[in-house]
Amino acid sequence: MKKQLLIPETLNLNNFDLLRFLLASAVIFCHCYAIFYGWELFAANEPFMKWSGGKISIGSAAVNFFFVISGFLILRSFERSSNFWDFLKKRVLRIYPGFIAAFVLCLLVFGPIGHISHSWIKSYGEFLDYVPLKLELANMLSLQSPVEGYYFNHLPQTGLNNSMWTIQYEFICYLSVPILVWLGCLRHKAGLAIALTGCYALLSLQNFGFVFQHDASLNGYILANPYFYPRFFTYFFAGSLVYAYRHHIPRHPFFLALSLAVFVLALKLQLMDLAWPIAGTYLLFYFAYHPKALFPNFAKYGDFSYGIYLYGWPLQQLTMLYWGQYLTPLTFFVIVLPLVLIFAIASWYLVEKPTLKLKQMTIRQLKAIPLMQAAPKQRT
Repeated sequence: MKKQLLIPETLNLNNFDLLRFLLASAVIFCHCYAIFYGWELFAANEPFMKWSGGKISIGSAAVNFFFVISGFLILRSFERSSNFWDFLKKRVLRIYPGFIAAFVLCLLVFGPIGHISHSWIKSYGEFLDYVPLKLELANMLSLQSPVEGYYFNHLPQTGLNNSMWTIQYEFICYLSVPILVWLGCLRHKAGLAIALTGCYALLSLQNFGFVFQHDASLNGYILANPYFYPRFFTYFFAGSLVYAYRHHIPRHPFFLALSLAVFVLALKLQLMDLAWPIAGTYLLFYFAYHPKALFPNFAKYGDFSYGIYLYGWPLQQLTMLYWGQYLTPLTFFVIVLPLVLIFAIASWYLVEKPTLKLKQMTIRQLKAIPLMQAAPKQRT
């Protein structure tokens, strides 16, 4: 009997769109607790934080598995790209347009709404004078979140869009793939396994406090804090390794049960970063390609997960500002998720989908697009 594989030959029949939607919604759920209570009380109230002894939130877990999915899909994208520039164009068009649109909207719309008449700032001009626009421009172009301390200081949790901080790490992970190829590390599959092992070892040492202790002073204006590199590269390369070895990894109930047991036990023992890159990755792909529960058309009307992630935090802050006194974290989530989904749908149809159409064009064709149409000649 032919061995059943974890990843079938029909790669496009999967649940990635559903999983990303659920993961993005889990981030919104987590941030309902963070914004409602503030970070100091967050660990005592958010479910995953309570279960893990304050080690991980459901939002952090969701972000980790976003990186697993990205690792799988990005390696596939690179394999299917004609060259480095084709690969880079696809990645830039997927990340930057939606990010820039959300960043500008946060800075010029959500920020003023949250401050005018709710602080000493009483006019739009005062708000723009208050905001460090040059620094925010640098943050936008380098895929970092707006400066946290300037916004919503009168709420339990500050920050205009604290969700954005992981986007730069994701883009750096994207760039690591062609860099590893250039260095010859991906010439053989073992090179990717070595890269994952090195990152996993650093993450394990970090987990026990031996290396890379968190230091907020290392937060840079261009590159974010290196403390998080072992974590994100480990999960990203875990997904990439599954893609590379997809013809060898078996699908078996025993491995499912073992992975599930290790996943839960790690949460209890507070050893998530040691177990989840392996056990969690197997569980994720087991359900992503479950032959009896496939939803390949989940994103038939659009891929809204990126928009949910980008617009969740500012809309949650505004909801907290105007209606927070009537909410609990759970009612907060029920009310805000449909609102966030509206903005995510708009982001998809107005920004993300139109720019993704440019992925099929060559660099030369993109350069040939005029910035503006010539004005029609006036009749004399």
